[in-house]
Order: sequence, then structure tokens, then C-alpha cells
Amino acid sequence: MLLGQVFQSIGAWGKLTSVNLKPKVAYKILKYTKLVDAEYEIAETQRVALLREITGIKEGDVSIEQGTPEFLEYVTRLGEIMSQEISLEEIDIDLDSVIDALDNKDNVLSVSDLAILEPFFSEVTTLEFKKV
Repeated sequence: MLLGQVFQSIGAWGKLTSVNLKPKVAYKILKYTKLVDAEYEIAETQRVALLREITGIKEGDVSIEQGTPEFLEYVTRLGEIMSQEISLEEIDIDLDSVIDALDNKDNVLSVSDLAILEPFFSEVTTLEFKKV
């Protein structure tokens, strides 16, 4: 798994953890999101350190104007950071179980949320579409 996948997934994990689930599923997700959060913090720390290194600003808010050589350097080097392989294992639950637990809930996760979360689960869900 790549660090960038973790970085992009935080919003989807937040949605998933805010839903009432069966205790067994909820507990597995709770334990796993702690691991995801730890990896996210590593990514965020590296991202901010990179911003500070490129701008030379040591404290306070920092940003880089788009279209500048510094911004291009930031994007290139951030891409390298986010491409790092990490040792986060898949969660010990299949995505079908999570989807089943969410079936009676409205507007919980979007298709893009599921696409972001899918690599974190031990099995890929195969959906069958019925004609209406």
C-alpha cells in the first residue's frame, strides 16, 4: 500500500467511523482506523516539513503560490513521498461485510468513497446488478 492511498482515504474513513455498525464490525474498524491515522500523521508531518524546507518558513502558516518553481518542486517531491510503500496490512474484514452492515443506511458512502477504501480490505466486493 502507498502512503498516498492512506493520505487520500482519511475523509472516507471518517464517514465510515461515524456510522453505527454492529459491534464486531465497528470494533475491527476502530482498531484499524487507529493504524490508518498513525500512517496519516506520518504523511502530514512529512508534507508540512517539505513545505517548510522549500519556503524556509520555520513557524506559523506556510503556503506556496501555484505556478512558481517552488510549487513545482513541492508537487514533485510530495509525489515521491506519497509514492512510498508502507507496511500497513489490509483490515481483517472483507468489504462485503462492511457493505452489508451499511445496507440499511442512507447516503453513508459514495462510490468514490468505496473506491478509495477498497484497497484497505482483504477481499474485493463483486456486485451483481439487477434489471429494474
